[in-house]
Amino acid sequence: MNVARRLRVIMLLLLTLSGMGQAFADCTNGVGAATGSASFGTLSSFTLAGTAQLVTATTNYKCTSSAILTLLATNTIMVTASSTTNALGTTPRLYAPANGSIPASYVPYTLCIDAGCSTPLNVGASYTWTQTSLLGLLGLFGGPNGSMPLYLKTSLVNVPAGTYSDTVNLRWASHVCFLGVAGLCAYTDQTATTTLVVTLTVTNFCYLDSAPNVSFGSQPFPANFTSPVTSNSLSVRCSPSAAYTVKLVSSNPSSGQYRQMSALVNGSTYYLQYQLLKADATVWTASNDLAATGNGNSQAVNYRAQVNTSQANVPAGNYSDTVTVTVSY
Repeated sequence: MNVARRLRVIMLLLLTLSGMGQAFADCTNGVGAATGSASFGTLSSFTLAGTAQLVTATTNYKCTSSAILTLLATNTIMVTASSTTNALGTTPRLYAPANGSIPASYVPYTLCIDAGCSTPLNVGASYTWTQTSLLGLLGLFGGPNGSMPLYLKTSLVNVPAGTYSDTVNLRWASHVCFLGVAGLCAYTDQTATTTLVVTLTVTNFCYLDSAPNVSFGSQPFPANFTSPVTSNSLSVRCSPSAAYTVKLVSSNPSSGQYRQMSALVNGSTYYLQYQLLKADATVWTASNDLAATGNGNSQAVNYRAQVNTSQANVPAGNYSDTVTVTVSY
């Protein structure tokens, strides 16, 4: 190599170094704010119990760069879930305080590194991302000025309605090369803390799982219906601690305390009186609803059905009534 060529190579190298000196990363807890957030939104207790909910958290931890330039050096970002407000051991939990007769409740969840939640970040544990280029490092944040994402996934639990929340304290440490030549770097080491506020609103919900038909069978006269249909029940499933009522409304008009089945015989409508009785033997009329409290499981609402054996005889026919069951909560 002659002298002139050697000088050109040295000058080119110096110019390259001069350009690299403008590339660096500044990793902080955002500008003027250190609080991130994650919201699971509003869910019924059964949705929460049946399907794990996964959301992306905005941590507000950011790395910015004056120039996006590939540097062949090892850059690391480490996060530590230092503490949470409602953790049980190493498991973070959302918490809703007691509200009247509704007890305090918890929803465990997992703090995750990846969107598939295959890498958990337990309370007290740390995780380190490693990248060999500034471009790759900033890619973790979705680009310059982006916020490092974390992910949260709920456990399958059926809990009372309420507003649940938790606070996660995150500690960050960065080790980033801002000048790299053949693997030699001038590193910047920075630390930061952010607070992640996690929220979830759980609402009540009810299902009417079953409402079997009632059959009195056949008798020649009302007085012969002396054996009431027993052990009949509706099956209602409501959120834990949810207050609910069950209303029964007949399609035919009532007569005092009696419901009525009807039959069309020779062009005329006739009625056969009957009653539905609650488990405590009180008459279950359209205006006397049954009140109960859910527990998250199917609950049997027992009742009896009996024909008024003292009513006048009616013509033979197929008598029926349609009762609409409404569960309100």
